[in-house]
Amino acid sequence: MDVFSAVKDWLLEEGFLKSEVPDEMADWHYVVEFPIKSNQVSDIIKPKNKRMILILSGIVLSETHYKAFNSLTPEEKQRLVHRWKMDLIFRKADFRLIPDAMNLQRIEFSIPIFEDSLTKTSVIEALRELFKCKLYIIWNVQHEFDRFSDVDSMYL
Repeated sequence: MDVFSAVKDWLLEEGFLKSEVPDEMADWHYVVEFPIKSNQVSDIIKPKNKRMILILSGIVLSETHYKAFNSLTPEEKQRLVHRWKMDLIFRKADFRLIPDAMNLQRIEFSIPIFEDSLTKTSVIEALRELFKCKLYIIWNVQHEFDRFSDVDSMYL
């Protein structure tokens, strides 16, 4: 059994696997929940013709947080996003601000794991890292915008 086919078994063993997604660009694509019963989902994808997997997750600003973010002055936005960038650059996950830092709607995180380092431990550590990155943003957004009523984050 090759190491890529073991990923599904690991996810099933730990109770993380939620569903399989049809994906023309992938050999397989799984949606997982980590931590269990957290409603936090990530995607684990084996791209076609690649000897690696991608573990992806993200956070979408709720409408309330999006409005609050856009109520900031350009200087306040720049200062806030700059702090996030400086903190996130030291995490293991790559990140993208979409569509861009000044019009932020969502943040996507990803971790590639190449065949030579693909283990059950590396997959679970990557899921844990993505969860921590999301928590960092959630807690920062809640701290920054707690003066607004009905603050609630939505997740991707």
